Amino acid sequence: MTTAATPPVPDAEILLDLVDRMIDAADLDSYARIACAGIRELVPALSVSYNELNPLAGRAFALIDPDPGPGWFRRYQPPFEQHMMDNPLIRHALATGDTRVLGWGDDGLGTVHGTALDREFYLPNGIRSQLAVVLPAPPGVLVAIGVNRGGEGFGPTDRRVFALLRPHLVHAYRAVQLRADQAMLGSTLGAHGWAVVLVDDDGRVIASSPGAVQAAARYGLDVADGTLLPAGPLAGVRAVLAGYDPATPATRSAPHPVAGPAGTLEAVVVPSAVGPHVVLLRPCPGGPQRLAALGLTPRQCQVAAELAAGATGEQIARQLGIAPATVRKHLEAVFARLCVTHRAAAVARIRSLLDGGPIG
Repeated sequence: MTTAATPPVPDAEILLDLVDRMIDAADLDSYARIACAGIRELVPALSVSYNELNPLAGRAFALIDPDPGPGWFRRYQPPFEQHMMDNPLIRHALATGDTRVLGWGDDGLGTVHGTALDREFYLPNGIRSQLAVVLPAPPGVLVAIGVNRGGEGFGPTDRRVFALLRPHLVHAYRAVQLRADQAMLGSTLGAHGWAVVLVDDDGRVIASSPGAVQAAARYGLDVADGTLLPAGPLAGVRAVLAGYDPATPATRSAPHPVAGPAGTLEAVVVPSAVGPHVVLLRPCPGGPQRLAALGLTPRQCQVAAELAAGATGEQIARQLGIAPATVRKHLEAVFARLCVTHRAAAVARIRSLLDGGPIG
């Protein structure tokens, strides 16, 4: 009895080079083009396609290697969008979430042959066999990479290579998608005046959004990568980080005002159980000015903001470098100006003002 030899797979360096290039892709478009071209080199095929499908809306987007050109898409995208559910791989993936490498006819899935999709799309393009792998996507949307061949089908080596690539395709896709999401988030926050700084448990800067270092510098703050958040101006932020219990739900802190040469900055902390923590910085939209409009002195405004951030009298004294007795006098003045008699009411009123609520 003889044992069939295990089909060879491409050299590991070739696979790893493709993985590295996918992970380093600048965006999802680049990832898709790199992945399709690389897979086609490893698994020779008529074409390899990256697909984003929304069957409910009848919409499809694809990047194909080799690129068939805009005329091809005008001719073949409409029938594909109309009949995409004729493909058993699409139906199976949407119904089950199965992420294995599968082809037509595998596990009793059937084929597309004889359907409207076959007559109007696959048959005119010479596609008689297909392997596909599914990537992470929101519910109702299918993202997949498909390898298309003629009637020769796919052998064991082809399937092994695609199976070896599958986890790397998913990992690289997630990495590129995360970078794209972060870039979009940073752009959106930046459009509203926010700079984003990521810090570790000790308050050391890990990364920051574009322009964050320059924006913070106008307020006398150094938030360059590797630096510690300034303990003086950002003492309240450091205190939030030091006091955060990872076992408790993470909640956004109240704004901490930071006075600087260019005016007043506010810092908001969004802690994370696993890190890094997010510190948001932007020019104050008027909260401290609303406190000052009540007749509070600059120091009383600082005390009020720290109180709203949850600091105790002793913590405020340490953070601002003043005596506890002085803090008590400032709090008496703050309570009187706010027309409140207890801490909870004062905190609610101060937070409302810092968030842009009415003065009166």
